Amino acid sequence: MPLWTAIITSLKSFSTGTTTSAPRTDYLQDARVFPTSGFESIQADHPVEEEELPDYQAHRFYPVRIGDIFESRYQVVAKLGYGSSSTTWLSRDLANNQYVALKVYVHTSLYHREVPVYEHMDHQLRTSPHQGRHNIRRLLHSFKLFGPSGTHTVLVFEAAQMSLRDMKLVFRQDGFDEEFVKGAVTELLQALDFLHTQANIVHTDVHPGNMLLGTYNSQLLKTLEDKEFSSPVPRKQVSPTRTVYLSRLMRPTEGPMLLSDFGEARIGQGPHGGDIMPLEYRAPETLLCIGWSYPVDIWSVGLTAWDLLEPRKLFTARDEDGDLYDAAHLAQLIAALGPPPPNFLRRNPDRKGDFWDRDGKWLNLAPIPNRRTFEALESRLEDKSGFLRFIRKALTWMPEDRATAKELLQDPWLAG
Repeated sequence: MPLWTAIITSLKSFSTGTTTSAPRTDYLQDARVFPTSGFESIQADHPVEEEELPDYQAHRFYPVRIGDIFESRYQVVAKLGYGSSSTTWLSRDLANNQYVALKVYVHTSLYHREVPVYEHMDHQLRTSPHQGRHNIRRLLHSFKLFGPSGTHTVLVFEAAQMSLRDMKLVFRQDGFDEEFVKGAVTELLQALDFLHTQANIVHTDVHPGNMLLGTYNSQLLKTLEDKEFSSPVPRKQVSPTRTVYLSRLMRPTEGPMLLSDFGEARIGQGPHGGDIMPLEYRAPETLLCIGWSYPVDIWSVGLTAWDLLEPRKLFTARDEDGDLYDAAHLAQLIAALGPPPPNFLRRNPDRKGDFWDRDGKWLNLAPIPNRRTFEALESRLEDKSGFLRFIRKALTWMPEDRATAKELLQDPWLAG
């Protein structure tokens, strides 16, 4: 079943690219004047959205307001989300009446990998016959904003709906149906096969939060703009020049899966070094400080498939007391995968010595948990054999033992 046919079925229980039309010169007359009253005011002592981030500092964020117009063409109509380094806003491109997403970075974010990564794969995105290029979110434009505290980079992306992480959180906390997961993972693997074989890019940050539900018609997002007139979103007036808005949410409609956020991507096969991946998603080679390449993305595919299907994460990187540390993470890997091969540990003897003795015996800096095997943790499938065979092809200690994206696309659990 195609992914977004499956999504509609799954949720019953509860055009990419730029326009080709010539730009207009009189489009500012199409800007709308947004309401300045009629909304719920959030109390000053109640933190919301980005204010709840542990390292939040207001001055780092550009004070975007609904109704603002940037570059004399992009009018902000709704807030879509936020993160530690940016806020994202739905905007209408007045030049062609299409909706786009503006990702406004904090002014302290000085180096941006996304623009050079997109420049690197631009030719392949435009010309390759590979199906996976249609599952990569398109970067349309970039520009600078000069704010009260510094200069902010702004990336203009094709508009999209919510992420699969947010869809699960809002609509399916117990996990998506198996057919939906198969469709999502298939489109993710198509995107990764394109990145690995056509563009020579390691994404490094694959997880449901970076898998967006796209749209075949951006005009469907007009609903969010119109809601700002019929029911203005709640907001918090921090100062005369800064307002914190709540993000808008809409019921998902049909669209492609788009892999997004290339902020930590690397160009070339490598091996690369450095700290990558969300904590719970870190592949064994990153935990052991070994050079890494395309297989880190395959490890993430396995964990993504698990997270979409199951209500609980496979690896938490925490011990029974909730403390987060590498030894606890490695102990969970041992429980699920068995002990690491000696050949793998020999690739970084110094790091090995932090957790294993000279003979390869676990130093027990964290206890190996009981009943954390794949079979014990998988809770939703009547026949779990096909799914677990797929997972084991993606989650291996040795990076070279992991299947490629192309090989996983032929796996019986997906292809069958």
